[in-house]
Amino acid sequence: MARRTVTGDALRALIPIVVPLVTKVVLPIAIESLRRGKFDPDEYLKDAGDSLGKGLKKSRAEFEDVKEEVVERGQKLYEEARKQGAELVELLAKKSTEVAEGLVEGMAPRPRRRRFRFVHVLGIAAVAGVVVYLFSRD
Repeated sequence: MARRTVTGDALRALIPIVVPLVTKVVLPIAIESLRRGKFDPDEYLKDAGDSLGKGLKKSRAEFEDVKEEVVERGQKLYEEARKQGAELVELLAKKSTEVAEGLVEGMAPRPRRRRFRFVHVLGIAAVAGVVVYLFSRD
């Protein structure tokens, strides 16, 4: 049977998952079971819920302390985002105007050139020929 080994990369990938799991779940359960002689999962769950509730109350008080700072930072971020958004809209409007002008120039009818057509030349030559003929008959 082939022996399977875990590579170093796999271990490095598992460490961020395994270490918190061991320190926050397995060790407290083991310590609690050694202390009481037996492990009661319902009691452990109740204690963990109480601990979490106390942590939430404490963090709620800390949130009230930093609430104004958070609001100020939020307003600064909002203003910066509006400024950059306005610059982006202005840039897009400028570029789209250039593209639209290019399209309009391509679609506009070409101006008519005033040409002196060959038919006009023949007409003038015919009139001149008739005039010359009439004057030369005398």
